[in-house]
Amino acid sequence: MKKVLALVLVALLALCGAALAEEEYYIGYSNMQLAEDFFITVSNGLHEAAETNNVKLEETIANRDAVLMAQNIEAFLLKDVDMVIDFNVLAETGAEMAARCAEQGVPMISIDCEYEGAYFFGVDNYGAGTALGEGTIEFVDEKFGGEIEYIVSLWDSQSGDTIKSRCEGVVDVLAEKYGVDEEHQVWIDSLADDVKTGTMTRDWLNSHPDAHKIVFVGQNDDRGYAINNAVETLDRTDDCIVVSHNADPASLENLQAHPDGDTAWVATASYNSHLYGEQIMDMALRVLKGEDVAQSEYTKVSVVSYKNVAEYVASLG
Repeated sequence: MKKVLALVLVALLALCGAALAEEEYYIGYSNMQLAEDFFITVSNGLHEAAETNNVKLEETIANRDAVLMAQNIEAFLLKDVDMVIDFNVLAETGAEMAARCAEQGVPMISIDCEYEGAYFFGVDNYGAGTALGEGTIEFVDEKFGGEIEYIVSLWDSQSGDTIKSRCEGVVDVLAEKYGVDEEHQVWIDSLADDVKTGTMTRDWLNSHPDAHKIVFVGQNDDRGYAINNAVETLDRTDDCIVVSHNADPASLENLQAHPDGDTAWVATASYNSHLYGEQIMDMALRVLKGEDVAQSEYTKVSVVSYKNVAEYVASLG
């Protein structure tokens, strides 16, 4: 009899343990891609945070395809997820899917792109741009003697106006500081493609052989990398300053490789992407638990240059 009771007790404990091990929430994560460092870092961070918080996290990849993005989110709704987190940065489709989630009573958090009706986590894009612009001033003063002939921005039109504002912030600060008129503020749609970004940068530089004080602004570090490669290929490093956003490994490696500043790519805006996952998961859990959560929450932004990159990298642990 004692053996029977012991077996029953063990079985009950096992069932209790299994119940405790069940995920408390089910979240669908709609991701754009895993080809660029920032997206990889955020994805890894979210999965780690989900495991820590006993959350079931299912991830889909849309590869910049708006139709596939919509299909992925619709599939999540059919699976009865508790929340959708989206990082596709497709403003129009995102707004449509935020409305679909609202119809189903499923909250959505959008990362780095504002959708009406969704919670937002990410960057104050314009504020990040102004911070990067202010951080660029010292390099313009040192390298170009406080003058700029052209500001050339390469951005992805499909990302929408919110993301574009991270470039606009840089342009506005520099244009006001150095008196750069609109005719000399150039906007090029990079089409979310690094190869095309490089080609367009080379084409623009080749069509302006007499320009020697140019600031290039990349929407992210992938664009910054492509811009810088084009600048170096054409041997125009002395004519250019390149700044971009995200503080991805490629930009940090470049800054670390040029401690004396002998590079055109001098600075990047860090959004502390290594902290995104835990911050987004914290926001998600507060929403799901019915706590009072602000519609938008922002990550800290700092400017990393070849002058402070060693200190920044050390802070990452």
